[in-house]
Amino acid sequence: MAELAIKGGNKVRTKDFFAWPDYDQRELKYVEEVIKSRTWFAGMRGADPGTKTEEFEKKFAQYHDAGYGIACANGSVAIEIALRAAGVGAGDEVIVPALTFIATLGAVLQVNAIPILVDTIYDTQCIDPDEIEKAITSKTKAIIPVHYGGFVCDMDRIIEIAQRHDLIVVADAAHAHGAVYKGKKLGSISDAATFSFQESKTMTAGEGGIIITNDNELAEKCIQYRSCGRHEGESWYIHYVLPINYRLAEIQSAVLLAQFERFDEQLKRKNENAHYLAERFKDTDGINPVPGDGNTDVNGYYLYLLQYDKAKFAGVSRDKFVEALNAEGIACHIGYPWPLSKNPMFQQVEEGPRGCPFTCPYYGRQISIKDQKFPVTEKICSETVVIPHQVLLSPRSDLDDIAAAITKIKKNASELL
Repeated sequence: MAELAIKGGNKVRTKDFFAWPDYDQRELKYVEEVIKSRTWFAGMRGADPGTKTEEFEKKFAQYHDAGYGIACANGSVAIEIALRAAGVGAGDEVIVPALTFIATLGAVLQVNAIPILVDTIYDTQCIDPDEIEKAITSKTKAIIPVHYGGFVCDMDRIIEIAQRHDLIVVADAAHAHGAVYKGKKLGSISDAATFSFQESKTMTAGEGGIIITNDNELAEKCIQYRSCGRHEGESWYIHYVLPINYRLAEIQSAVLLAQFERFDEQLKRKNENAHYLAERFKDTDGINPVPGDGNTDVNGYYLYLLQYDKAKFAGVSRDKFVEALNAEGIACHIGYPWPLSKNPMFQQVEEGPRGCPFTCPYYGRQISIKDQKFPVTEKICSETVVIPHQVLLSPRSDLDDIAAAITKIKKNASELL
């Protein structure tokens, strides 16, 4: 008789882990206040004095040691806004890791710049500074380091490289709310950092995003690109830059204020539980938490990342292992299936101007993303097992079930062959 649930055996778990999104009476109270106020719009420039959006911007920025916060519609446009505000545009190259969500690269395309993909580091799953250095040309304008899973990139090296080559650094911190690098919070490290509040993120209003920075001129430009190109104190109908509306609604800001109030405690609990799980896995050869490089003091833990060695599980593929683990009642997935370069949008780029920016006749050279190889990212994509962040908010007894399920699968791996 089979032991594994995927083969008809009993599950290790029959109940759910910590429910996400999390909410309590605070979300209901703050949303009700907005509804009753009849001020559902945050104002002409997107965060007028006295609005929930202004309050949230200030609190989130201060928490991350930044002087300015510019809330916006989502994390994808947050990157786009920051790039536009920094002057990145047509003909510029922007260095992006091959391991990230498509929005990081998409923001570069939205400003008509050229994304240049580079490989990552196995032990952090973050962008490799050595590969950044190799990719720099006379056209390079910016770097977008992605703080993947909650680990912070090697920012000392990245900032040194950027300063030496006069480059802008816009960090994609969609996975790293609250992360701390060598004693520094993310607002004090790069020219700007962007965050997402999409439903799966560690703070959420369903959607939403924010840019934080300590540069007042950059902040002002971000506000203009966030809200129709307007200057403070002037008419609704005077526009100074591309007039886009990327504002956040007051109801979303109300939800985020409530989310923020419990965020610090949840972040602490996730870091503690991640360390607990790592101890539980020490006796299970073949499954290890991604170690990091020791420079992330507080991990943002959007993802709890595991390295899977199929040789220690009788040759069972990573994908089959994930399927079996889900069958045991343990929420997990494979993460990104491939480097960005393998996405269909890069496999059949049109020729000539219609294939811009990659085939733009005015750019000066052609870029073929589909032909690039990223061996470290390929390895990461084939070996990683991802446990969602909310699982780390569960009681320790629930976390014990994860270790028990993995041990069970390893013991009965032959059933999966």
